[in-house]
Parts: sequence; C-alpha cells; structure tokens
Amino acid sequence: MRSVWFFGALVFGVGLCSVGSAAKSGAPEVLYHYDYSRIQETDQAWECWKEGYRPSKVTSKKVHETGNGTAAEIERLLRFDQSTTVLFMYSSNSDNVNLRTKFTIQPNRLVRLSLDNAGLERLQVTFAGYENDCRLADLSVPRNRLTDLPEGIERLTSLRKLDFSYNQLKQFDLDRIGIADGLKQLLLSHNRLESFVASPRAILFSLHTLDLSNNRLRTLDSTLWTMPHLETFHVDHNRHLTTIGGWKKARFPLVKGFDPAGTNNWNQTWLKSVQ
Repeated sequence: MRSVWFFGALVFGVGLCSVGSAAKSGAPEVLYHYDYSRIQETDQAWECWKEGYRPSKVTSKKVHETGNGTAAEIERLLRFDQSTTVLFMYSSNSDNVNLRTKFTIQPNRLVRLSLDNAGLERLQVTFAGYENDCRLADLSVPRNRLTDLPEGIERLTSLRKLDFSYNQLKQFDLDRIGIADGLKQLLLSHNRLESFVASPRAILFSLHTLDLSNNRLRTLDSTLWTMPHLETFHVDHNRHLTTIGGWKKARFPLVKGFDPAGTNNWNQTWLKSVQ
C-alpha cells in the first residue's frame, strides 16, 4: 500500500502545464533539490521508544543521498518502506512552491521524521481502533504549506519535539498534544496563528521551549498552561499582542524574557509588572 503521494505542478509563464504537455513543447521538467538520510533497522522486536534510544549498528543500515530530481523521481524516493525505517530526514533548498505533496505516517514505525520544505499540504497518521503511537519522538515538518495539525496527532504519546514552524496554521489547541506529556520542544513560529488555547487537560511538565513568534496573535492567555520547566519562550513579532493573560514570574520562574527586542505593542504597565 502506498503511504506517500506526491504530485507536482509545473508553471510556465502565467499558465499551468502538465508533464506531458511540457514534454510535447520541449520544455524541460522542473528539477527539485533533495537531501535525505534514512536509517533502516531490521530488528523490530522492540515496541516503544525510550529516552536515549539509538539504532543498533549491528541490525541497522544508513543511507544518505543528495541530488536533483523531477517530482516523479522524488515521489519514488520518498515512497520508502516504513516497516523497517526508524529515521527519515528529508530537506530541500529548492523553491518548492509548485510541489504538492501528501504524507501518511504509519503508526509505531518511525522514531524520527523530518520533512523540511517538502511541499506538504496534508499530513496524517493512520490508526486502527484505539491504538496509540509510542515510537515517534521527533516530528518536524518546517517550511511547508500545512494549514491544520495532522489527523491522529492526539495519539502520538512519545513526542519530544514537534516543529511546525514556517507553515500556515491559524490556530493551535494544546489539548491535541496533551497526551504527549514528555514533549520538550514546541516550535510554531512563522505561521498565521490567531489562536493558541489550552484547557486543564493540557499538562506539559517537560516542555522547556515554546516558540510562538512571528504570528498574528492579538490575545494570549497562559492561565491554564501547566509548564513548570518552561525556560525559552518566544512570542516576539506578534505586533497586536499587548498582554499575556495569567502570566506571572512565579508561575514561569525560568523564563528570563519573551520579547527582548520590543517588537510587540506591549502595555508597558503590565510589562513592567511581569518582567
């Protein structure tokens, strides 16, 4: 069963042309840069990821490749067998504005997945019944066109890092990742966030880095945040944000400052009371 579908659109002048029409006109196909690393581990007897996990050198093989290829070639490249893969990291320095991709994560296979500038428009995790994923610890998908969190993200129990920076998210609900109580880094900068909300169910005891910078937040309420180890907090370049509800130094003692350059239009009376 194919778990990754990629399709590219080639733009010439002001019109869209298919690969077939491009070939007929003699125009070259667009080439996209790629750089990827993949670790396959044949021993899959273990079940859940644990802190400090490293693939065994005896039962694993690493593949690294870089080059340029058409959308179809990249599709074949990323149509990898997730059943033996524990790490897959893909990046591109191309202008991938015309690359359109979807990706489906198979549960309890990958430990680390990074798809950087891969043209992603949809990401999902498929589950059967009430199972959870206890392997995926790092999910990084920066520089794509994702407008929503993936279906099934609520079941990723082992997440330590979640990077959705440089996408098109408009809202984020902490409840959707509340089951990942070991999450350490939540990176959401350079989106279109207008809403970032939480409920008492979202308890992130391990979170030490939260980046909400370069968004469109007008209000932000930290009253229900349970993040006692939060140390690095970025919320700069939300120019309409004037205060943070519920923010007190006693609740976030490790945070030294959240907008040192003064990029937001803070209520100065409030700012002095919390700094």
